[in-house]
Amino acid sequence: MARPPSMLKTIRQVVEAPLMRVGLAVLPRLPRWLVLALARVMGGTAYVCSRRSRRLGLENLDLAFGDTKTPAEKRRILRRSLQHFSLVMLDLLWFTRDSAARMQRWFVAAPSMEAAMGERMAQVGVTGHFGNWELMGRYWALAGGGIMSVAMPIKNPAVDELLQRVRGDTGQQLVARDGALKKLVRHLRGGGIVGLLLDQNTAPAEGGIFVDFFGLPVAVSPAAGLLAPLTNAQIIFGYVLPRADGTYLGEIPYVLSAAEIAALDRASAAREITQRITTYYEEAIRARPDCWLWSYKRWRYIPAGMAPDGFPCYAQPQGD
Repeated sequence: MARPPSMLKTIRQVVEAPLMRVGLAVLPRLPRWLVLALARVMGGTAYVCSRRSRRLGLENLDLAFGDTKTPAEKRRILRRSLQHFSLVMLDLLWFTRDSAARMQRWFVAAPSMEAAMGERMAQVGVTGHFGNWELMGRYWALAGGGIMSVAMPIKNPAVDELLQRVRGDTGQQLVARDGALKKLVRHLRGGGIVGLLLDQNTAPAEGGIFVDFFGLPVAVSPAAGLLAPLTNAQIIFGYVLPRADGTYLGEIPYVLSAAEIAALDRASAAREITQRITTYYEEAIRARPDCWLWSYKRWRYIPAGMAPDGFPCYAQPQGD
C-alpha cells in the first residue's frame, strides 16, 4: 500500500505552481547581473542546506575522479554545479521575455554549431544535463525552424503544464513518452530535428542498455542509435556552456553523418552509437565538471550478476 504524501510534499505541491507564475512575471524583468547573482546565492544555499545534494554529488565525484582530485576540489566543483543548475532554471524563465533579442545578445553559436544547424536535413540532436540544456533546445528550435522532443512529465501537473508552455514558445513540439516513437520517426522522415536528453536513467525493463561511463556500466536509452538508422538522419552532439560575462557559447563538437551510421553493422549499431555518445559526454564533463548535474543518481542500476563494488550506495541490481 502506497504511503500518503507527507505534509511537506503536500504544501510544496500547492505552492509550486503559484511560485512558478510569480517567477514568470518577475524574473524576465530582472537585469542580467541580478539573475547571475541570484543563481550564485541559490546554488550556494543549496550546497550548504541540502545534505542530500552534497552526499549524492560528492559520492558521484568520488566515483568519477577518485584520487585525481582533492576533496576541496570536489566540494568546489559541486558548489559550482549547483550554482550552474540554478542559473539554468532561472534562465528558463528569463529568456521568455524578448526571447529572440536576448538570444542574439546572450547566446553565441560557435562555427561548429552554425555549420550543423545550416544543414537542412533530418537530425537527431543529442545533449544532456550538461551546460544549459534548456537553452540548447531553444536555440535548435529557433535556428532549425522547430524541434520535436519527448516530454518527461514532472510530478506536479500544474507546474508541468507551465513548463511545457515555456518550452514550446519558440517552436519546440513536445510529445508524450507513450507512443512517441512513431511521431519522432515521422518527424525525422520529413526532414525535421528531434532533440534528446540521453544522460538520464532508463531502466533495462524500459529498453535501457548498459554502456561504459567513467569506468562503470550506466543504463541509458538507445533512442538516438535506433532513430538515426531508421530515418537516414545524422546525429549531432552539442552543448551550451556559460561564460564569465553571462553569455553562453553553443558548440557541436561531434557529428555522426548518415553515411557513417549506415555503414555500421545493423545488429550492433544502436549500442555502438549509444556508447560513442556516452563517451562524448564523459569527455565534455571531464573538461568542465562544474557544468554537469552531479547531484543526480546517474549510476542507479547495476547490471544483473555484477558485483556492486565501485557503485554508489544508491545503485540497485537490475535484470538483464
